[in-house]
Amino acid sequence: MEIFNDDSKEFINAFVEEKISVLRENSDFNQKSIRLSDAMDELEKTLSESQKDLFDEIVKLFYQTEEYYFALSYSLGVKYGNNLHKL
Repeated sequence: MEIFNDDSKEFINAFVEEKISVLRENSDFNQKSIRLSDAMDELEKTLSESQKDLFDEIVKLFYQTEEYYFALSYSLGVKYGNNLHKL
């Protein structure tokens, strides 16, 4: 699909990142986001150097795959956005 090409994916990712403040207004999201960050920091402190390299790769891949989720979510929102008010 066209929406998953690098240019579209990067544009959508930047757009979503600009709007992240909307999520920051949700206390549950904030608590989970902070805990995730803290847990990652705690874990990284206990890892050997080779494990840290693997952990860094996992985190990098997580963020790279998240860009695809953002693109998919955006495209679904565009396609089905009018139906969201019915939820």
